[in-house]
Amino acid sequence: MSISKRDLKDKVVVITGAGAGVGRALSYAFAKQGANLGVISRSEDRLLSLKKELQPFNRKVAVASLDVSDPDELERAATMFEKELGPIDIWINNAMVSVFSPIKEMTPNEYKRVTEVTYLGEVYGTLAALKRMWRS
Repeated sequence: MSISKRDLKDKVVVITGAGAGVGRALSYAFAKQGANLGVISRSEDRLLSLKKELQPFNRKVAVASLDVSDPDELERAATMFEKELGPIDIWINNAMVSVFSPIKEMTPNEYKRVTEVTYLGEVYGTLAALKRMWRS
């Protein structure tokens, strides 16, 4: 199944981990296709830079600097995105944390942080999205 530009025109897309890497690239791709964006990252500077870089696409971009391991922050962001952009159509859980280290050298706190962001962040993001996107 392919998605045409017309399919994404004025859709609201939320992307976690949008400050760098794949999340940033996805932001460009969706803006280029006509979507309005809710972007999430821990770095407000990166988000503001991204918002400025996306201006040539003439799309609405709302930013939320937060840690996806906090479900309350994700809920507040989702509410704010809907208020500023309209109903959320697509939610992409992209935020993650990696530790480049031999397993035997990793600390319990490092494992905990990876789990909180990469796993629980996805769960909390999905719950925030479904709460808004589920059509009864």
